[in-house]
Amino acid sequence: MGLGVAVGTPIVLMAVSILVHYAAMRVTLRWLAGRDFARHWGVLVGMGIVMAAQVLTICLYALAYEQIQAMPQMGQLEGEIEGGWLDYFYFSIMSYTTLGVGDIHPTGALRVISGLQALNGFALIGWTASFAYALMREGWK
Repeated sequence: MGLGVAVGTPIVLMAVSILVHYAAMRVTLRWLAGRDFARHWGVLVGMGIVMAAQVLTICLYALAYEQIQAMPQMGQLEGEIEGGWLDYFYFSIMSYTTLGVGDIHPTGALRVISGLQALNGFALIGWTASFAYALMREGWK
């Protein structure tokens, strides 16, 4: 069970987060198409929508960490933990952004999940930067 959860959870979360980001970008582009203000405000609107998708992805991983804590065989989050949802959210931010402060760290199979979350976050942050560049290139001609 441990290996299946350790590998399956981040694969599902990666797939969902890619779909969420794709949908956010598509919605943004469709919404901006043909609008007069899109040239000036498109970058701000687009970045707001895509950043909301980033936060949603971080929340999904935080929820997964919270649920996996109920399975001690999967490992635990250790360190400066107060025991609330904010700890999972904070750890998820640290993993997603590859910042990895280290005041909270995973043990056991949770290390695999947090490592794959870092890979996912790195890729999606890069995708967001590319999207922002495309919006600016079109909007600021």
